[in-house]
Amino acid sequence: MINIGVQYLSYNEIAKKAERFLNDNSVKSIPVPIEEIIDLQYGIDIIPIPDLSKQCGVDGFIYSDFSGICVDDFVFQNRIYRYRFTLAHEIAHLILHKDYLRSCNFKNIDQWKLSHKGIDESDYNKMEYQGYSFGGLILVPRSTLEAQVKKHLPKIIPEIEKAKKKGVDRLVYLNYALDELATILSPVFEVSTDVLIRRIQYDNLEHFIP
Repeated sequence: MINIGVQYLSYNEIAKKAERFLNDNSVKSIPVPIEEIIDLQYGIDIIPIPDLSKQCGVDGFIYSDFSGICVDDFVFQNRIYRYRFTLAHEIAHLILHKDYLRSCNFKNIDQWKLSHKGIDESDYNKMEYQGYSFGGLILVPRSTLEAQVKKHLPKIIPEIEKAKKKGVDRLVYLNYALDELATILSPVFEVSTDVLIRRIQYDNLEHFIP
């Protein structure tokens, strides 16, 4: 196994790097234009590859010279929210793991597989956790998430009140409320409900749900 020494980063440290990314790219609105940022700001080609997920077990990967991001063609054409998150996840690796990627020298599927085959599991898990966290933080920015939660929360209050009148414990209806809120916010941010639920929880915004 190859130990590449991926550093530990707290969620708040990742959040600061995500905020810097958004500021550097002058992101002022949602949904975050991640495709345009990658194409226009970083000059990275987005390359659809048929059956990439089946071949690699991932929806995308970024070339080690940062010239392109390969994305599963089915995801590219049919799963817009998953596609957007794949782009955000891969740009996270450029921002957070640039030095390691530069040393890999891969530019096709077989080379990518070979470069990842021997990575220490702990290092790989840290890279992926950081990629997922950073991706969620740039597509669902902290600066707007709380405001959007407060804005749309009234839409689910009637159901919460029904649950309360029936004597349902908050811990029981909270998950249902989170799912409903995430469903409302999903098209606002153009990300999946899973991403939104994690972001709401990680930012401790559940306390707004009465």
